[in-house]
Amino acid sequence: MILLVHLKNRSTILFSALNNRNYRWYWFAAFFSSMSTGVNLITQGWLVLEMTNDPLWVGILAGINGIAQISFGTLGGVIVDRCNKRITIIILQIFSGIIGLILSLLLIYNHLDLWHLAIAAMFNGILQSVRIPTGNSIVFSIVGSKSILNALASQLIGFNTSRMIGSILAGTVISVFGTEYSYLLVMLCSLTAAILFFFMGGSYESIVTKDSFWKSLIEGIKFSWNDKTILLLLSISVLIELFGFSFFIMLPIIAKEILGLNAQGLGYLSAANALGSTISTILVASLGDFRYKPHLLLVSALCVGVSLTVFAFTEFIILSFILSFIIGAFLMSYDASMGSLLQLLCTNEIRGRVLGIYGLTFGFTTLGGFFLGAISSLFSPAMALGISGISIVTTIPFVQSRIRKNTRFYTES
Repeated sequence: MILLVHLKNRSTILFSALNNRNYRWYWFAAFFSSMSTGVNLITQGWLVLEMTNDPLWVGILAGINGIAQISFGTLGGVIVDRCNKRITIIILQIFSGIIGLILSLLLIYNHLDLWHLAIAAMFNGILQSVRIPTGNSIVFSIVGSKSILNALASQLIGFNTSRMIGSILAGTVISVFGTEYSYLLVMLCSLTAAILFFFMGGSYESIVTKDSFWKSLIEGIKFSWNDKTILLLLSISVLIELFGFSFFIMLPIIAKEILGLNAQGLGYLSAANALGSTISTILVASLGDFRYKPHLLLVSALCVGVSLTVFAFTEFIILSFILSFIIGAFLMSYDASMGSLLQLLCTNEIRGRVLGIYGLTFGFTTLGGFFLGAISSLFSPAMALGISGISIVTTIPFVQSRIRKNTRFYTES
């Protein structure tokens, strides 16, 4: 009986954010939005390898996406603080769907070239630079500070579940029907997300309306630069995006060049990563208002580095799947704690702009993909993974000492 009560209490904590009706609509919409992003990532990576047979081009297209995301990241944050968030995210989803439809038609009529994919990568990067801070800001507007860790972890559960399903779907669709139909799947998921966001209730009007666009932008940059606690978190984010999350960009290269898998095998490898991410976020969500978020962030980041380093030295398929699972698990526990800390350290008036700069760091994932793709082309994918893992493992201990000395991490969280 005691065990049943304990499990009931844990399940109540785990799904506490989903008790909110508006958050449920947001969760389902974000589920399909994430599936669209995941399917697009796998499809693009596999298609580029088929067209060029060179990992460098996978990295180049990822780099174009990253540059666009970084270039517009701060502007995206200003848009979040000045525009209706629900309308903004609906428009973004519609544009994502249109890009998927255009690429599908170009493939069907045999007119697709690399430069088309480059332009699509650039526009997807711009859309991401606005979508990420908009989504995170909506979550905080719905659930508030006490449930933010649970809500972000629940969002990541949806993200990773959709990525797991999307990975298998994308790999199967590419193998059986072709990449053109995989891009149609991207379009359908994006438009489904747009429809679901439309039904989300609540008010998501902007708070900042008086200052000029550029003044708001400069204020956001100054705030993030002068607040040493936020600046430290943003620096950690750059490191993990550059060398950790770029693992997602590397998956098609790993599957084809190291493990000799086909598109369906790539789908399952990506699904293993997403399964680890899903289980991890379920565990983080069950923690509720967990006090030691900084510890969770650092331990997770360090474990990502160790796992990547081990991955670099194995060619065994089963072990590779297990490590992909582990890497996904620790990346998501890191991600949930990072997002929570940043939101808790911001006021309502500045939150969108700080999250915009945080979203800017996400562009380093695709820049890391470019860097690692170049190393893979010149040397080997294994060396690229080794550099990623060692870079994280050697940097995190220095960051740890600075976080321990900063009492604000513990008073705010």
